[in-house]
Amino acid sequence: MTTRDKIGISFLIIGFLIPFFIYFGFIIGLPIYVIGIIILLFGNLKIKQKLLWILIPAILFIPVSKTYSSISFYFADIQKFDIILPENFKGTAIIIDNSDFGQTFEKKHRREQIIFDENGIAFYPSELELDRSKFRVFLKQKNGELKKVLLSSETSEKTTLLAYGESSFKKTIESAIKYIPYDFVRIGENFTEQSNSEKRDELIKLIKKGQLKTVYNNVYK
Repeated sequence: MTTRDKIGISFLIIGFLIPFFIYFGFIIGLPIYVIGIIILLFGNLKIKQKLLWILIPAILFIPVSKTYSSISFYFADIQKFDIILPENFKGTAIIIDNSDFGQTFEKKHRREQIIFDENGIAFYPSELELDRSKFRVFLKQKNGELKKVLLSSETSEKTTLLAYGESSFKKTIESAIKYIPYDFVRIGENFTEQSNSEKRDELIKLIKKGQLKTVYNNVYK
């Protein structure tokens, strides 16, 4: 193996590794990888050896990249959570954040478990942001197993994740209109379904009236 071969292989390795350690590293790594190919092609290695050095990193890049991203995300110090709803729940599940009732959320595999009852309302003690990459939605089956709910574009199942995001309740205090923000996920077969109960309606009324303790309310129940 000549010096030219070693330089070419070094460029290939560097070009392969850079995307994993630098933001937008692919833009830097690809030209380095191409330079490595050119240098190696003018080296003294046999054609078969050259092809192996060139093709193996290219073939491995996508699976290695996915594995690296999964591991990095798993250990990343960011908010990750699972939304767990009753088996037959359909409609809009509401999360009121910044509402500390002293409840705790168990963590499994570094993900907080936000468990809902049939009312479909949960209270989270701090700021919560629904980012599709950070949360998962499950229906808890009678046998305790969790069935993942996917976006309609990702599955052929009837019950899917129809929508998610932020909204707010509107209330009037001394003729002034105030808004109580909340996060939500909506699941089911269509947008008209809603699993309401008397307790759910009661909770929503209390939230709107400011009779539940949140940072958005000054009245405490």
